[in-house]
Amino acid sequence: MKPISMLQHSIFLIPITALAGFLSTSLQASERAHEHGVGQLSIAIEGNEVEIELVVPGADAVGFEHAAKTDSERKAVAAAAEKLKEAKRLIRLTSGAHCHVEKTEVASALLDSDKDEHDHAHDHKHKHEKHAKHDDHKHNEHKEHDKHADGEIHSEFTAHYHFHCDHPEKLTGADVEFFKVFPSAHELVARWITSKGQGVTELTAKATRLKF
Repeated sequence: MKPISMLQHSIFLIPITALAGFLSTSLQASERAHEHGVGQLSIAIEGNEVEIELVVPGADAVGFEHAAKTDSERKAVAAAAEKLKEAKRLIRLTSGAHCHVEKTEVASALLDSDKDEHDHAHDHKHKHEKHAKHDDHKHNEHKEHDKHADGEIHSEFTAHYHFHCDHPEKLTGADVEFFKVFPSAHELVARWITSKGQGVTELTAKATRLKF
């Protein structure tokens, strides 16, 4: 399905199957995730279903944008991922709508790089004696990986949340508590789309209320 851009089309009563396209395009429309202190929040609502995606720059989530190299950095990455899994701690939808989290996913190149390091070390330990040439090749690949890790990488965290609301007619907005959890962040560019319309605004620690 071709992604649907809220900035190019007037979309009302958007099918639930198109929500992912809206969210993806909304996030791709802005490359500000690498700008320190600026994240992205996209919300799509149709019927009882609410899809939310949150993009947080690595510098704001963990204080750096390179692959984790130390135990403290790896712990910081894991801690940030755990915080982002707490959807209701970050975003409080209208209480009267009785919205429940049904799915949560968190991804980041920082998490992937940590896994790659662990997998490489495990492979190197078990195959070193029998596959010396193969290990040399692995070592060269590892050096290339480190070279990439020291450079610019896509270090932002992306969190996806799916809510089901028992009383969607009472869903009128959200209180974004994100800045309390990640105090290094300064701004979220928030986009939303509902059956009634759509909008874009900027949220800060002093302006955390969204009205749909």
